[in-house]
Amino acid sequence: MLLNSTQIVPIPQSDEESASLRCKIEELNKNTVRLITQAEKLVDESKQLSERIKSFENHRSKPKHISPTRF
Repeated sequence: MLLNSTQIVPIPQSDEESASLRCKIEELNKNTVRLITQAEKLVDESKQLSERIKSFENHRSKPKHISPTRF
């Protein structure tokens, strides 16, 4: 038996079952890599957005220089 993180999986009895299981594991690994890549992109985009928001807030909070009016 193989121990999975959430359940116990019986070892396949035939070559066909073994091949099927290997394909599923390969697909799972590829999907995991894709998810990690997407998560990294989202984290980077979130950091960039946060920096833009901070920059915008800092720009708005600075007192504006009011030039004296001439009459």
